[in-house]
Amino acid sequence: MSTGELMDRTFVLYRKNFRLFVGIASLGPVSYLLFQLLTIGSASLGQGTSRGMRPLSMASAGLGVVAAFLLLLVGWAISQAATVKAVASVHLGQSTTILEAYRSLRGRILRVIGVFVCMSLLAGLAAMGAVVLLTIAIMIVKYMSLIGPILGRAGQIFAIVFGFITVIVVSIAAMMVWVRYALAIACCVVEDLKVRKSIRRSAALSKGSRFRVFLILVVFTLLAIVLGAVLGGLAGGLGVLIPNLTVRLVLLYLAGFIVGLLTGPLASIALALVYYDERVRKEAFDLQLMMSNLAQEAPLSQAAVTAQP
Repeated sequence: MSTGELMDRTFVLYRKNFRLFVGIASLGPVSYLLFQLLTIGSASLGQGTSRGMRPLSMASAGLGVVAAFLLLLVGWAISQAATVKAVASVHLGQSTTILEAYRSLRGRILRVIGVFVCMSLLAGLAAMGAVVLLTIAIMIVKYMSLIGPILGRAGQIFAIVFGFITVIVVSIAAMMVWVRYALAIACCVVEDLKVRKSIRRSAALSKGSRFRVFLILVVFTLLAIVLGAVLGGLAGGLGVLIPNLTVRLVLLYLAGFIVGLLTGPLASIALALVYYDERVRKEAFDLQLMMSNLAQEAPLSQAAVTAQP
């Protein structure tokens, strides 16, 4: 499939199986929303008395936000793994449910989380490298600004352009590291691989299609940003009419929840399609055979559980 065909197929599967994929993708957004609602008291207190907050309170609030964001990402990783199996089923015209999609991850959830952690660490290392280069660029810009009067306006323009290009280049470099391992979760689930082998398998399987994966992630990220801006603006505009700060926060939280719920499945579906397409093109992968094997494994595993005393 070309990139255009893959995007079109993604929207077709999403539209025809809207409840299924939104239900699968709800794990992360629901967990994040519950965390936000449970901590809404401290959040509203911080909003109202930000100048009077103690450093310890601010630090704990910051750690809470980080923990909630990590919870959201882990939920996204698990839901992506379940989406991989669901995409295979609906692509072949077979019926499946949200429960069946998650049940297929039995014995693999910890590995999926491990794969996601490794992907995040590798992307984090790339980001650290980007920060180092960016720091050097800032120092150069600062130096250029000091000698700007000597070099004139041309030197100042060069410093600004150089700093901007540096930010763009290092951001793309960090993104490409994530793209390299974007298929690792699918490799872990479908091929039943360990964490390190899943990472290596993704690097090999994504070769030649990384720009396609990059475009997919960029398109759906921009879609989420646009939808988030629209719903966030509506929630903020409505919040102006409501004097209660807690209610305003609830509206903003619900807007973010809806955005995550609606846009979250798209990238997961597209990445699953890329994985299957790459295996078909490079290895003559038989999707029908894989689903038949999974259907045979399910009764065997259920029988093993029943036979236990």
